[in-house]
Amino acid sequence: MTGRQSGATGRRRFLALLGGAALVPLGATAGCAELRPNEDHLRVRTGIEPLRERFPALGELSDAHWLGYDLDEAGKRQTIPGPDSRIRLVGVARLAAGAVAATLAAAPAGERFETVALPADLPAPLAKHVPDRAGWRASTAYDLRVLAREPSQSPSGEEAEGRFLLHEKDDRVWFDTVFLYT
Repeated sequence: MTGRQSGATGRRRFLALLGGAALVPLGATAGCAELRPNEDHLRVRTGIEPLRERFPALGELSDAHWLGYDLDEAGKRQTIPGPDSRIRLVGVARLAAGAVAATLAAAPAGERFETVALPADLPAPLAKHVPDRAGWRASTAYDLRVLAREPSQSPSGEEAEGRFLLHEKDDRVWFDTVFLYT
């Protein structure tokens, strides 16, 4: 199996975890006069397993509300995905009780957390699931640690970047990430 084939397999698996909405079988459109615009990027998801798989360093998650979609296809007509995709995962989830306080207390010296506000441009479907816009903590070193994956766990051709904000009062994590599949 070549690296290209392996990356494509990982991408298909990831899209399947997102609900498969980005993959439209060729036969499913036969006879359709017009395809509806792809509004799947607006559908709030609550499944935990795709998040656990992508962010194992976060630990136990619950009460998740998130969006997952191809940035290049959002709002366009449904099509067969291209060879490269930028999949955005953005949302909020609850961590285990006391997890944020423990993370902040045990942070290595290079992982200094600063108080930040949530982004002003929260996706509208997620706004009602965020209890408080102030009091969030962030660290670039923490972001890199959460996104770091063992080579055996990362599909070939996948790159990731993103931001993770922690809220101690509610033991919540806000995440806004992009996975590039080539």
